[in-house]
Amino acid sequence: MELYIGINFEGHDSAIFVLEPEKNEVFAISTERITRFKHDTVFPLPPIEKYIQYSGIDPNSVTRIICGNSKVMQKSSRARLNQYEREMFYRELMGEKYLKGYKKKKAEFDALSPVKKTFSLIFKGKYRQYLNVERSEETIFQKDLVKQVLKTYFPKAEIRLDYFDHEECHAVSSYVTSPFYDDVLLITMDGHGDHNCFSRAYVVKNGSMKLVSESISPDKFLHFTGKYTRYWDECSIGGMYTYFTWKLGFTPNADEGKVEALAAFGNHKNEIYDKLWKCFSIFENEINIGIRVHKEEAEILFSQDEFNAFMNTYKKEDIAAAIQKFLEEFMLIYIKKLMDRTGIKNLCFSGGVFANVILNLRVFEELTPNIYIIPAMADDGSGEGACYAACLNDGKSLDDLKWLKEKKYMPYFGTSYSREQILESLNRNTGIQVTDMKDSWPEKAADLVAQGKVGAIFHGRMEWGPRALGNRSIIADCRDPEITKKINGSIKNRPLFQPFCPSILEEERERLFEKSYPNKHMTCAFRMKQEFRDKIPASVHVDGTGRAQFVEEKDNPMYYRYLKELKKLTGFGVSINTSFNKHGRTIVETPEDALRDFLDTNMDFVMLEGYLITR
Repeated sequence: MELYIGINFEGHDSAIFVLEPEKNEVFAISTERITRFKHDTVFPLPPIEKYIQYSGIDPNSVTRIICGNSKVMQKSSRARLNQYEREMFYRELMGEKYLKGYKKKKAEFDALSPVKKTFSLIFKGKYRQYLNVERSEETIFQKDLVKQVLKTYFPKAEIRLDYFDHEECHAVSSYVTSPFYDDVLLITMDGHGDHNCFSRAYVVKNGSMKLVSESISPDKFLHFTGKYTRYWDECSIGGMYTYFTWKLGFTPNADEGKVEALAAFGNHKNEIYDKLWKCFSIFENEINIGIRVHKEEAEILFSQDEFNAFMNTYKKEDIAAAIQKFLEEFMLIYIKKLMDRTGIKNLCFSGGVFANVILNLRVFEELTPNIYIIPAMADDGSGEGACYAACLNDGKSLDDLKWLKEKKYMPYFGTSYSREQILESLNRNTGIQVTDMKDSWPEKAADLVAQGKVGAIFHGRMEWGPRALGNRSIIADCRDPEITKKINGSIKNRPLFQPFCPSILEEERERLFEKSYPNKHMTCAFRMKQEFRDKIPASVHVDGTGRAQFVEEKDNPMYYRYLKELKKLTGFGVSINTSFNKHGRTIVETPEDALRDFLDTNMDFVMLEGYLITR
């Protein structure tokens, strides 16, 4: 048996992506889903163990592994594995299941004097282990370390390691799963990749992929660094957006979507917007179209002192609106120039910047209707691209991967649990009432939602990427104007300005939206027709847009039945669909996760593979 494994182990969102070529099967999961530490950075050993457990393969039967890594920087592998050992030690020591509690206890532990810290560790019987992990040498580079780790899991496999450019991994991931075959323009954009590159563009013609554009940033924004900024100073468009995220009081590399949501309440016409245009420009020559970063200007105009003055002058909504509007307008110019140079109108987007659904909407409305955004657009998705790149490097062609376009267009690549496994979990829990709805659960869920209940769905294989797509989703009735306050306030515990996204029957799409395309992955917003905004208010943001998932029966038959029944009961095949998790936790992966998050919130019910759970 042979495997292709793609890994992202550098930076945030560590993950693995596995192809089994003999079965045309896929497995993918990010580390955070297992550890439940959001955007987890530890080396993805838990996902490897989860894959072996879930797939049921005999590790001794694996004879060959091609492992693609989504970073050229091989030297970091030793440090990442040492960091894993230390981090898992501290998590066990703190005894906290979720990131927020862990950070608090870790800060309290770090603040202890050496004497108190030593006594605490001796009392817990952890002092010797503490010395071992703290003395581990981060600077040693052991070339075949990743290979040795894989060898412990797959002892009889011949293992080859391939390292690929980060932006190339993003780009190839977006092409392989897109609906386009030829004459395709692939554009990446994120905070930073290898060798200070933060954006690339490739053209796919006649089965080959060619680099046509590259944007390089000058080192770090020096004046942005400091005790609290650390990694949030990438000298790029995405890095600037992340800097704004941090300065507005949100979590960098996690809460950029909150800035995007807040921007809809503000006015971008201010000096911040004007100054942003002085920090970036586009250059062209016969070979390349790229983005130039004016580092010195940026360090002056957006130093921390300067930004603190902005905070005293402008509302947060207006600051958010400035960076959001700049992103949209600048990117439209950049993408248009690439389209004009190549003559191609089929676009594939990847990289964290393209998680911005309003930017994607502007491209769709103003440049071309032919766009595709990879569902796992952030750094977990770079592991997906590394897997595909490893396949290509091993002699396969882009045509050999066409089955992924045709059979795996819905990213249900994670774990699933049988009804027997779920029943075992239910029997271990008290304080719940269980009713077996068997195969009639979609209609029952629709009935409860139509009554005004808020519930959750857990069925089938977990989604790959940041969006819940009906298998690990919280659901509610979009007709209720107060429902977003209820979910934001007492279930998700999010800021009230954040909108919720709708799942919508594909046959409702043209009825409800001014202009749209059958986006199945919640990667683009669309403008709802004015006449429906008051009728299903919970499905639209204050700007009249909704980040919709359009659902056909072939995509997800049981979820489709839920939406069909909801249309019969309410007149709209539309449901709130937000990820099944309590705020601060990741999307639920196990039945135990689902029950814990259900019981820790005031949701009314949860459907676990046909079992209706109430309190």
